[in-house]
Amino acid sequence: MRGRIATTTLVVGTIAFALFVGHANAKSDKESCSTTSTDVTNTNTDGTAVECDASSGPPNKATAQASDEGSAASVAEDGGNSVSSASGEDAGAGAEADGGAKATATASGDDTEATAVSVSGTTKATAKGEASDATSVIEETGGGKATSTATDGGEAVALIPDGGGGDAVATAKDDGEASSDVVSGGGNATSDSSGDGSDAEAESAGGGTAKATASGGASDVTAVTVEDCKATATGSGTGGESVAVCDNEGSVVKATATKGSTAIGSDTDAPTCSPMNGGIAKVRSPMGNCG
Repeated sequence: MRGRIATTTLVVGTIAFALFVGHANAKSDKESCSTTSTDVTNTNTDGTAVECDASSGPPNKATAQASDEGSAASVAEDGGNSVSSASGEDAGAGAEADGGAKATATASGDDTEATAVSVSGTTKATAKGEASDATSVIEETGGGKATSTATDGGEAVALIPDGGGGDAVATAKDDGEASSDVVSGGGNATSDSSGDGSDAEAESAGGGTAKATASGGASDVTAVTVEDCKATATGSGTGGESVAVCDNEGSVVKATATKGSTAIGSDTDAPTCSPMNGGIAKVRSPMGNCG
């Protein structure tokens, strides 16, 4: 999913990450800015830097704080409210909010990165612990809430790319990767991943509820809804695969795999259960059960 995260963060091209300048191994310092109608940049000699841009369509609210050689940038336009905070060497936080939306980005720890972009609704990205990366983006009008939390090397992405609102929540810790997308018509997508090699992906469309939980190195845990239905996938153990997909309104599909087992379920095809290493592979779906 790392390539996917890199692609998603291109959305923040207007955020001034040019603030990341060469560091001089100086003692920590603090910088801050806050503005409603102007553009402000403050840079310390040790590389700590902040930028607040609020000159487009004021009044706006842009606030940024940085310390310990971190860099924070906040952009607010047309009534937006953006808040960014970064602490730690090469920590970077960028927040951009437009049209009355709110974006909050917080990065703490060396080499952390948090990015929050709101064209509408509310986004919040929190990265804590070395090399953690959190990204939350709402790309269109229609509102919604996108929340990403990454700790201790985790990578989390919460995305609402289309109008229609919804709630996308992604949580990753201990080098895990999590992504949640809410597309076309709202819904709820929740992903939770913990442990190196763990990857959880949830995608909701049509007002459905998708939940994916990966741990212990489960490398493919995916929950997808196409209509207003419910898909839940849970996987644990190295190489584990758990997939739950529902296409029909009102369907409920649940897949569970432990100790590296494989469980695949949907409401259109017969289920697959392949237990491994004494683990569990279980599917409950309209097309049948196994395990």
